[in-house]
Amino acid sequence: MINLHILGVQKAGTSALASFLDQHPDIYVVDGKEAHIFDHPTFHKQANKARQARLKYDEKLSNYQGEPIICDATPITLFREHYLKQCIEYNQNAKFIVILRNPLDRAISHYTMSKQRGVEKRTMLMAFLLEPFRLFPHLKVQSWPFDSPARHFSYLSRGFYQRQLKRLYQSVPHDNVFVCHQASLQNEHSQTLNQLFDFLSLTPVSIPQETVFKSTYKRGHWSDCFARLYAKCVFFLIR
Repeated sequence: MINLHILGVQKAGTSALASFLDQHPDIYVVDGKEAHIFDHPTFHKQANKARQARLKYDEKLSNYQGEPIICDATPITLFREHYLKQCIEYNQNAKFIVILRNPLDRAISHYTMSKQRGVEKRTMLMAFLLEPFRLFPHLKVQSWPFDSPARHFSYLSRGFYQRQLKRLYQSVPHDNVFVCHQASLQNEHSQTLNQLFDFLSLTPVSIPQETVFKSTYKRGHWSDCFARLYAKCVFFLIR
């Protein structure tokens, strides 16, 4: 049974963190890092969700050698209350890691990724301004398809960390949650990982430092500066 989840956030360094943890001999990260069990578009329709989760996770353990900790790092889990609830119900004794990033930098990185993938055609400013209208029709949908606008265009919404963490802390013991910042993982690499290993009750091991996240953003439109200003105002008002 998976007993460790990196819940988020997207574009904050979850891949790097999962890679670091995977180098510990007592941790196995599921194949592909992101199992996408609880956010799968059909998971909510399953009559026996526990059995479905077990079967799907078994498909992601091709090289498992009995490591005591098995980790899934699907970063959308924290963002959607429904996904988080399903994840916690799967194993209420699991431990949970959240890595955060400056929400403005995260939003820009998310936007850049969507542009590079060809799913975003608008300028950053228009994408940020239109986000509430793009997401609204999908907010009450129980599960989002993988191509849902709610996944691709939730640039600012995913940066409302306070409400997401509040849901998590209301659902699990605080001692089972470890929150760190991308900057800490980058600038205090060994110290942060040792704190994580202590959280997991594991013997610390030396993990080589690598770039946690390399920004690919290049200013591409004259209105980008206004997009940043708008985002700063949003994050000041909503947390």
